[in-house]
Amino acid sequence: MTPSTSTRGLALAVLALIVLPSPSDAQTARRPIIEMHIHAVTPVEMGGAQTVCTNREGVEFPPIDPRDEMTVQAAATCPDPMMSVRTADENARRTAEVMAEYNVFGVLDVTVDDGGIVASLERGDEWRAHAPDRYWIALDFADAGMVPLDELEAEIRRGEVQLLAEISPQYEGKAPTEEEWAPYFALAERLEVPVGLHMGEGPPGGANVMPGSAYSPAAGRPLDLDPLLRRHPDLRLYVMHYGSPLVEEMIALLYAHPNVYVDVAQNNWGFPRAHFYRQLRQLVEAGFGKRIMFGSDQMIWPGTIPVAIETIQQAPFLTEEQKRDILYDNAARFLRLSEEEMDRHHGGGS
Repeated sequence: MTPSTSTRGLALAVLALIVLPSPSDAQTARRPIIEMHIHAVTPVEMGGAQTVCTNREGVEFPPIDPRDEMTVQAAATCPDPMMSVRTADENARRTAEVMAEYNVFGVLDVTVDDGGIVASLERGDEWRAHAPDRYWIALDFADAGMVPLDELEAEIRRGEVQLLAEISPQYEGKAPTEEEWAPYFALAERLEVPVGLHMGEGPPGGANVMPGSAYSPAAGRPLDLDPLLRRHPDLRLYVMHYGSPLVEEMIALLYAHPNVYVDVAQNNWGFPRAHFYRQLRQLVEAGFGKRIMFGSDQMIWPGTIPVAIETIQQAPFLTEEQKRDILYDNAARFLRLSEEEMDRHHGGGS
């Protein structure tokens, strides 16, 4: 039986109250946050509306018998999973509402598909219509051949594209150091465009839950980036998911290349909090607290953004200064925001 529109609306409103924590006070609520990792995707592209587990409760990754169907929901279990949005417009709208409530400004990753760059940017425009002046547009692609270099450079020069993110050859089972990617990193370095590179875990279940995917954890070693960074010393790079779980390799890379940052997206809500805190603490105690940036990897669950914020705000080992570094200041530096932009953000946004 299909519920009525009003019933569905009431259910979604109740869900929002459940999954979105209220800020502790008005001042905390309006302190700006920069979110380096949001995806402009639709439930259809994700296989339909579905649940996901967050670290509000215990998250476990149980075994699955090969005779049984492998799904994200079977690969990651929890007592009370979060339900996704059901439509593309609802995703853009609900994400915008969360961003306004928490004064978030975000990097919106727009996936380049068979329609090409221009069609992908049109989706970014649809999301920006719900949240004016809150997004920087990033192109998201895993296959270098899908994005002609001349078209990409033209859109960057027109100001339509501010970042290249999420660049994710790992989902093709490839390393970013393969020759096909070299012209893209050279272009980004020449035009001073920041690059967000996926390096770490994919969804629970990996390629087993992504039909046709060649995702490989073996293609996510942070130290494999060393020759690329030596060839492109002026590249503005952030490693998404901080190369988890290979934190010690990530520390070695950060130590050798001071121009590299990391984000903590998805790890800060999709893994047990104690596990994430051990990794985050290791990065901070190694001296890299000024190069860690906030992100959620929001796909079709807008409620993951507040959970991710809460995880940082409640980290018992972080000082208030370190929390503000992760939630705003580090990203503002990495993105080279102007004083005017930062003033606007701290004024409560638009």
